[in-house]
Amino acid sequence: MDPQYTLFVLADLDDEYFTSSRLKTKFEWVNDPEYKRDRLAKRYACKGKWMAAADQAFSYLAAYAIDHKLNVSREDLKALAIGFAKGFPVVSDDSGMRCVAEANAIDCWSTIRLLKVMVTTKRINMDMVIQVIQYLEYENDLPMSKNELRKQFKDYFGTDCPI
Repeated sequence: MDPQYTLFVLADLDDEYFTSSRLKTKFEWVNDPEYKRDRLAKRYACKGKWMAAADQAFSYLAAYAIDHKLNVSREDLKALAIGFAKGFPVVSDDSGMRCVAEANAIDCWSTIRLLKVMVTTKRINMDMVIQVIQYLEYENDLPMSKNELRKQFKDYFGTDCPI
């Protein structure tokens, strides 16, 4: 049986958003009621023994990021720590996060891989994938260079990238 996935958001990510004028300017849509409701319904809180394991992992991951001069926010490190403690994949295209994840055997998915999983599990269709990619291009927020995006898109979807 294929694994079942649910997307969750850490409350810390909302906190990071609301304290960063750069993020609020770049991602105005985050405040739309539809997206607020969706995030509220899918918040993840790590508790009990898992929180202790995540806290320990956080300390180690933060030290790793500092030692390797990686610019990774506290909130991003927390997401990686929870992913490490629980064995959850973390979705990010941030190069610093991906470097910390790779060095510490944390499964870190790209946006393209997440979209592929969502298509495979019939959560979305290819038309929606194309809309996402086109929107990211429109917002000048592609998760990687166009050449790398085209390569990954072809690898995951077996067809040419729409941009």
